[in-house]
Amino acid sequence: MIKKLLDVRKVIKSKKPSFTRQDSYRYLKLGTAWRGRKGRHNKFRMHRRGHTNPTPSYSSPVKVRGFHACGKKEVMICNVSDLETINKTDEVARIASTVGLKKRIDIVNDANKLNVRILNPGVSTLKAIKIASKKDKAAKKSVAKVKKDNVNKDDSKDKVKKVSAEAEPKK
Repeated sequence: MIKKLLDVRKVIKSKKPSFTRQDSYRYLKLGTAWRGRKGRHNKFRMHRRGHTNPTPSYSSPVKVRGFHACGKKEVMICNVSDLETINKTDEVARIASTVGLKKRIDIVNDANKLNVRILNPGVSTLKAIKIASKKDKAAKKSVAKVKKDNVNKDDSKDKVKKVSAEAEPKK
């Protein structure tokens, strides 16, 4: 049922014109956001031909309002604890625009652990995660090398001590 309604919404939105404020192309200070007309002789207000107004007929079906194109409800995430409230089967996460890179990285990592889909992880976030994982791998390799080197050096010192003790004549 939801898939059918999403298809209906797609058709409705493809036919919907862009509603811009009257004379917004003429005066930049007005902005493009739609404003209802109040003038006595206004053509938009009187619904003259060629002057389209936003009407409820352009809206999407009520059951799929706020849904993502994949058919799941979008939930806004501001911090890591918000991820725990998400229902994985019915909802997807969208990170708020005010969240910084450091928190964003934490959110993306925790979402991967919880198998929660994030709609806007961000390119810079993914790059930062890759760089961090490369640094972690390099650090682990260097720690492993240091441990191996220390073990080998300690063994060789012990062998040298044993050999030197055997070589020295006992008094």
